[in-house]
Amino acid sequence: MVKLTIQDIEESLVDMAKADAADRGVSLNQVLLEALQRGLGVATPKKTNGLEKFAGSMPFESEAEQKTWDDAMKHCEQIDEESWK
Repeated sequence: MVKLTIQDIEESLVDMAKADAADRGVSLNQVLLEALQRGLGVATPKKTNGLEKFAGSMPFESEAEQKTWDDAMKHCEQIDEESWK
């Protein structure tokens, strides 16, 4: 990583970036890094639960796929009451 200092940037853009960071619960640095990556067309890996590989692929191709799906669904059935408050 390289540390970078930007000397001149419109205050309204900084305010928008700070608001976005606060809304999402991430750092201002993270917001600016993501904006730079989008502007340069650099894809950023998204965190997933791995179930996207099953989209449009029913029925399952193997018993192993079925087990992976079933295990994930068991996890989805668990409710964290704290997250609903």
